[in-house]
Amino acid sequence: MLKVVLIGLCAVFLVLAAGSVKREYGFVIGLCCAALIFSYGLDRIRIIADRVREFEQAVGLSEEYVAILLKMAGIAYLSQFAVTLCQDAGQGAIAAQIGFAGKLSMLIVSLPVLEALIRTIGGLA
Repeated sequence: MLKVVLIGLCAVFLVLAAGSVKREYGFVIGLCCAALIFSYGLDRIRIIADRVREFEQAVGLSEEYVAILLKMAGIAYLSQFAVTLCQDAGQGAIAAQIGFAGKLSMLIVSLPVLEALIRTIGGLA
């Protein structure tokens, strides 16, 4: 986490310095910093996915449900990243639509879990 904080702080100082010369330079530096931190986050997602797979094997969870959980986490992470970038660029309307599409995508991915839940409840009655 310290690396992310240091990268972010360095980028802020560079954006402030470059932004006083030309605003476009600051924007490019900010995008590069965001991409670098994003790639760091993707590496952390791999670590989480490996741990979840270990947990899945130890407990005996269905692989389908774990895959759905990981897809939902990925969708949430990607959509939040895109929303933040759009908001920073001053495009609030686009950010809102990306957030909406991300929520719909998570709902669609989670439909098999919802279906299994409804079947389970129906089997109890």
